[in-house]
Amino acid sequence: MASDPDQLRPLERLSAQHPNWLLRCRGHLFTGEAFELIIFRGFSSSISHHTTADADTCLLQTKDQLETIEILRAPLQSGAEHVIQPALAPEDFWQWLNQANRC
Repeated sequence: MASDPDQLRPLERLSAQHPNWLLRCRGHLFTGEAFELIIFRGFSSSISHHTTADADTCLLQTKDQLETIEILRAPLQSGAEHVIQPALAPEDFWQWLNQANRC
C-alpha cells in the first residue's frame, strides 16, 4: 500500500506539541531504497537522502511507503538513545497514541 504524503503533517504537529520527543520514521521509497526521517519540534528531516531546501516540500511521495514510527526522548545523546515508544506500523502508532491519551 502506498503512503499518503500528507501523513507527515500530523506527525509534525504531534512533535511540535511534545518538544521532548523525536519521531523516527522508516520505510522504503518507491524505488525500493530504504529511508529514515526524523521529526523534531514540528520539522521533518531526511537523514538518509538529500532533500530540497524548501521546508514546504513534503519528504514523502505518493508511492513511498512509511513502515514504522518510533518515539525517542530528545535531545538525542550519542550512543544512548532513550526509546519512549518502540517502532510501530503507522496505524498501530496512532492506535497506541489514542489509547495512551485516554489514560
